[in-house]
Amino acid sequence: MVEIRTGDLVLRPIELEDAARFAYLCNDIDVARNTSRIAHPYSRADADAFVAKRGAGMFGDDNEYVFAVCRENEIVACAGAHGTGDTVYEIGYWVGADYRRQGIATRTARAVTQFAFLELGATVATAGFFADNPTSGRVLDRAGFKATGETIAMHSLGRGESVDTARLTLARADFEVSPAIVITAADA
Repeated sequence: MVEIRTGDLVLRPIELEDAARFAYLCNDIDVARNTSRIAHPYSRADADAFVAKRGAGMFGDDNEYVFAVCRENEIVACAGAHGTGDTVYEIGYWVGADYRRQGIATRTARAVTQFAFLELGATVATAGFFADNPTSGRVLDRAGFKATGETIAMHSLGRGESVDTARLTLARADFEVSPAIVITAADA
């Protein structure tokens, strides 16, 4: 399995035992409102279904790579890369309420993007943020993404409606690999 280290953060594939923590962190209206696939309220059954689909050996199924973002062995965020084309990966993330404004989102976005480029062979990374969440846009800007000028409507389960979403992109040729991000096999 893959493990990514960046400073005090460890990104690792999610595990079945993570369900309770995911249920707690995702049952936050701000997480749900600013993501497309998290409902609100978010129950333990929702978390169990999520980790069953993405954890316990399912890492990379459907060309989707989901990481628990941990600090001091506690999950504080979640991030992932999902293949949307032959060499194109969509980057996504959320950060738990008690851990925002600490640089976790930016470091996480950069780490998952570096993983997509170096380990998955991506030539382009894409991302988006809801127009009424400019904080996420600033995170992606700091991670190197550039606005495309395109806005699309994307459904948010947490809001129960479509939301204007600004699209961003980052080409592999424009991405500066960080030696502070270390990607290894967990059993190495």
